[in-house]
Amino acid sequence: MSAQAPGKINRELRVGRLRADGFHEVLSRMVTIDLADGLEVEGLAGELRFTCEGDAPQDDSNLVVRAARALAHRIGRPAEARMHLTKRIPQGAGLGGGSADAAIALLLLMRLWEEEIPLAELADLAARLGSDVPFFLTGGEANVSGRGEQVRPVDDGPPEDLVLLLPAFPIATSLVYAAHRRFPPRALPDRLEIESSGKYFGPNDLALAVLETEQRMETLVDSARETSAECLISGSGSAIVLRGAEEEAIDELSRRHPDARIIRCRTVHRDEFEKTTGSSGGS
Repeated sequence: MSAQAPGKINRELRVGRLRADGFHEVLSRMVTIDLADGLEVEGLAGELRFTCEGDAPQDDSNLVVRAARALAHRIGRPAEARMHLTKRIPQGAGLGGGSADAAIALLLLMRLWEEEIPLAELADLAARLGSDVPFFLTGGEANVSGRGEQVRPVDDGPPEDLVLLLPAFPIATSLVYAAHRRFPPRALPDRLEIESSGKYFGPNDLALAVLETEQRMETLVDSARETSAECLISGSGSAIVLRGAEEEAIDELSRRHPDARIIRCRTVHRDEFEKTTGSSGGS
């Protein structure tokens, strides 16, 4: 059996104080997009065999393998399956590719192993794999809080055509947060700015830290802003998301930054996410 593992963008990301557990409190709006990895699983007696096509760890450090072992331990059975991952979402781009892969691995393996786990319990297991993993169990559009593991689905907005400006380099999330901690800490707002501003994108509190971590981002961000489109760095970067860019402006971006990739994508509503991933979207 197989499924798509859609990535995500952040429409807004607010980052609060550092918690005792080493994570920051966050408040964010995330939405899935149709740029997706692919995952195939099938039964295999006696071992867990993982292969990967594309730029991702090929060993047990891959979140797909970690998800399989964590699920097997949770239900008390051997981790037995053949799994093949096709990577299309770039690493270190702030698009959630690894987290999406882990979530879809959990969903597919539950079907393969004919197991059922309530969504709340599965989300708890997912959160141990990574802060963004629980979001990808249901997809669509949602507000996330806590360290990112608390997911509150919201009504999907109208489908949006977006453009991703993908630099040729990744950015490590850990380095961005380390840079962010050099700025004075701020309390989280009570609500997201996009809920009242009428704009598609709100602030990204990590943006300055991204620019400090990777100075090559500044030229790319400046070029994106010159298109007159709404734009925002997604998560901890390095992807820049544009909404409403004209074709001529997109062509100019491509000419200015020949090493970067430009990908057109669209948002994925929750019902479409459930069809492409096998998610039940339950509660």
